[in-house]
Amino acid sequence: MRYFKLMLVGLFTVLMGCTKGEDIPTDPGWTDPDGGETSPLTVMSYNTRHCAPYSPSGETTLPDIDGIANVIKSKNPDIVLLQEIDSCTNRSQKVDQAKEIAEKAKYPYYHFFKMMDYQGGKYGLAMLSKFPIKDAVAVQLPDEIEGQPMTGNNAYGTAMVNYNGKDITFVVCHLSVTQSERDLQMPYIIGKVSAMHKPIIWGGDFNATPSNKTITQLDGAGFARTNKNPENFTIPSNQPNREIDYIAYFPANAFTVTSHIVVTGTMASDHLPIVSALTLNN
Repeated sequence: MRYFKLMLVGLFTVLMGCTKGEDIPTDPGWTDPDGGETSPLTVMSYNTRHCAPYSPSGETTLPDIDGIANVIKSKNPDIVLLQEIDSCTNRSQKVDQAKEIAEKAKYPYYHFFKMMDYQGGKYGLAMLSKFPIKDAVAVQLPDEIEGQPMTGNNAYGTAMVNYNGKDITFVVCHLSVTQSERDLQMPYIIGKVSAMHKPIIWGGDFNATPSNKTITQLDGAGFARTNKNPENFTIPSNQPNREIDYIAYFPANAFTVTSHIVVTGTMASDHLPIVSALTLNN
């Protein structure tokens, strides 16, 4: 039944033709998993750059909701964890981006997690889901950790989804660009997240390469990252040369990773989205 629905969606897309912002990337080797209770759970993490397409020359670009929504639709994940989302800001023409992306990408459930007030609106994170979202909370980080002020990226989001009869906790984050702040943010967040209902899937922009202390802290806490290929780079989107976006889970035996890809061929943001397919272990 799901295959039939996907065929109809594909036919509709062809009939509609190309519209503004529509540049559907393709990835050899990626197969949208079949439906049913045995299908993997597919999770995308995507730093959207407030939906402004990336210009390598540094030119300012206007937000394009269609561009981000079309990338998401091209992979059709079950859960989408978004970073750098505007809610009714001046720079985004007062658009509620989480709501608009959810509607255009055909997700019945979404939640926006406020990180801060910004330009007459809010700035933060979001989660899209094919399943009902419950207990969604934006968790504020302290303004100061161990005597050091936290200058930005001061919240992360948590929510729960029931998948095949099992509650799964999702975490979405966008960590500081400053190493000294991340060195304190990570242990703080890990301590809070590790105590939550398990299993846990955590995705986001960690602003750190795999060898960085930020990621070794994540690994050392028992989280398993879905990507094992050191050349799966995520930024910049035109010529990616490093990995700073991740999906991880806890405990390490909770899931089996069926596949992990970087969605290439799009400059809808300065980051490339990642998609992991995870089979829930009993």
